[in-house]
Amino acid sequence: MTQILYGQDQIFKKDGNKIICKIKEIGLSEVKYYNHDNLQGPLYSISKEQVHMIVFENGKKEVFNVNEDLKNKDNYPGQLTKAIKLNFLSPLIGYSEFSFEKLNAVGKSYEISLGIIGLGKNNLLDYSYATSINETKKNQFGVFVSGGYKFSKLPDFLFGRTRFTHVMQGAYIKPVLYLGTYSENRVAYKASSQYTIEKQQVNFGALHLEFGKQWVFNDKVLLDGFWGIGYGFDNKLESNSYTNSNTSTAYNYANTRLGNSPGLSFSFGVKLGILVK
Repeated sequence: MTQILYGQDQIFKKDGNKIICKIKEIGLSEVKYYNHDNLQGPLYSISKEQVHMIVFENGKKEVFNVNEDLKNKDNYPGQLTKAIKLNFLSPLIGYSEFSFEKLNAVGKSYEISLGIIGLGKNNLLDYSYATSINETKKNQFGVFVSGGYKFSKLPDFLFGRTRFTHVMQGAYIKPVLYLGTYSENRVAYKASSQYTIEKQQVNFGALHLEFGKQWVFNDKVLLDGFWGIGYGFDNKLESNSYTNSNTSTAYNYANTRLGNSPGLSFSFGVKLGILVK
């Protein structure tokens, strides 16, 4: 919300300097004014982060606390608070992930996702036999779901000389739970140097703490980059092994688990999205 004000006013900056002017507009992130000696001249602006107080011509005072302004949902009139996203990188590595986010309060929102494993590039499985290197398709197929709650910093950032403020943007931390199941081919070595390509069914889960930052442009498009760390568990068997082992690194599309199961787990992604009503 903006205020249109007129008169001979004074802006007191946080660095101790004072500007004598006529206030034209007080917005969410900046104050616009005319110099007192040229009221018909160019319109200037100053970031509210630099302003301590404004004293208006009628003696009224307004003290600024930018952080409190950003926490007030009423200062984001007309902004959309729901988003549909696609994990931009996921089809290149064998799956497609779709997400829905809804704002509950400034700095707080929930996000749920659906991943379709196999809706993307059909990954290759490399294996060695005798003196040659062979490959086959993994033919992965399955689904996973996830849900988390985002806690975001105040939604304000500077890009070049332009300040963007949107209620759904900012750096965030998100506890998130992943659960999924899928099938894919694996190389199973047998006795006497024999091997087969067999289909295995994998069930997995992971509990992560994800860190990210989300930007919103023109109240229409958003960009969300994140990475996460936590614990993952699954029953995936190792390929290219003479034993039925699940002690190696397991790539489960939504996450990558290291070492024994359960073990340390990672996730990352870049999501592109649109804001909806």
